[in-house]
Amino acid sequence: MAVLSLLGSIIITIIVLGTIAGLMNENFDSLKVTALGTILSIMVFFFLMDWENLLEVNLGYSIEDEHPHFIEAISDLVNVEAIMIIFSVSIIVQLIKDSGFFDFISLYIIKLTKGNPKMLFFSIGGLTFFISMFFDNLSAIILLGSLTIVICKQLDVNPLPFVLFVGINTIIGGMPTPVSSIPNIIFFSLYPYRISFIGFTALMLPLSLILFFVAYGYFYYIFKKEINKKIDRDKKSQIARINPWSSVESKVKVWKSFGLLILLFGGFLLSSVLGLDVGTIAFIVAVVGVFIFNSTLKKYVEHGVEWEMITFFVMLFTLMGIFAASGALVPLSKLILIFFNLNFSPTVSQILVVIFFIIMGIPLAGFLNNTSAALIFSYIFISISNTVPVPILRGTWVSLILADNIGGALTPLGSVTILMSLDILKREGIEFTFKDYFKKIFPLIIIMGVISLVYSIILVVLNI
Repeated sequence: MAVLSLLGSIIITIIVLGTIAGLMNENFDSLKVTALGTILSIMVFFFLMDWENLLEVNLGYSIEDEHPHFIEAISDLVNVEAIMIIFSVSIIVQLIKDSGFFDFISLYIIKLTKGNPKMLFFSIGGLTFFISMFFDNLSAIILLGSLTIVICKQLDVNPLPFVLFVGINTIIGGMPTPVSSIPNIIFFSLYPYRISFIGFTALMLPLSLILFFVAYGYFYYIFKKEINKKIDRDKKSQIARINPWSSVESKVKVWKSFGLLILLFGGFLLSSVLGLDVGTIAFIVAVVGVFIFNSTLKKYVEHGVEWEMITFFVMLFTLMGIFAASGALVPLSKLILIFFNLNFSPTVSQILVVIFFIIMGIPLAGFLNNTSAALIFSYIFISISNTVPVPILRGTWVSLILADNIGGALTPLGSVTILMSLDILKREGIEFTFKDYFKKIFPLIIIMGVISLVYSIILVVLNI
């Protein structure tokens, strides 16, 4: 049985690596590749391995039934809260988009900045940061990437730095809250210790704001010529006459959208007080939104929900769960445990782990993709937290989150928002290759990585 178990672990590792390679290839359908990898890994896990024992040993699952059902056990690998958040937020995004709220905000920003590219650059980045705090990164880049192109065309400025800055800020802005990006949803929902929405945001928001201004300064330095372009008087005169409400069909719907956002944010902040998880809060707000917009839930379930994305993540959760349960991550977990077995204090040991997480995590997330990496990192964290005799500090956990998010911006492979940003530019006839992106952004990632490392170490030293 031990031989079969080892064989099964090797085969599942090969399947996972093959799936990841397929996801990195733009010519393959990501959903089909992930579904195939998941089905194959399920078959290997069931027929070759002692799945009951492995789920208990490697994932801490307590299987009490004398004859447990395999499908029920596997279904537990799918994080329902994460799927609920994706489902609900996609409905809310569609409701607000249909109201014209985003069009109103974009025109208001153009008018407010008076067509000054420097002010506009900062404002678009800030808007992206704010929206990405509450909506998934894919929705943010689809909305704001296209919007940025329209604005740049109106002002006749090069959209390259603007679109890239938007793409980077969907990642930086996606860091402060546990619902703002798929990796954050994964880290939050799989965190073995308890933490509230406010607690998560309190840890992540200060650094996220620092990284936003660092990114702004970096982009301004390398794209100074484009950002400081002078706008002629005629265009400024046209901008002065813009009426932001002209793009809105109903002012009432815009105010409803604003109210819905306040309800969503307030619900997230009070989730621990209400005793509800953030997935339930998001679902309640989505249903309320359907009612106040006097629409039908069926319409948004059919056309607003990203069903392909949800199916993809159900498959990915299952695949990575089986990967962790098979024991494939045990060697890496044991490597990390070496730091705790050295004759150092718990604080020094965790500082060493933080350094390891940052150095290892950023390139892994950048070349793997930060969603898959988030699942792998979370299972590794669960494994070591169940083994180490001292509590793992949140600062150590935060270093993993930061490495995964920042690593997502390292290459176009790391995050779908970066790929989308380059695709938006390509549709406008602007070729910006993998090499071009890496050359421009790599120094920024190094700077953000160092800042994140220092921040994580400070949290550990402060015993947070």
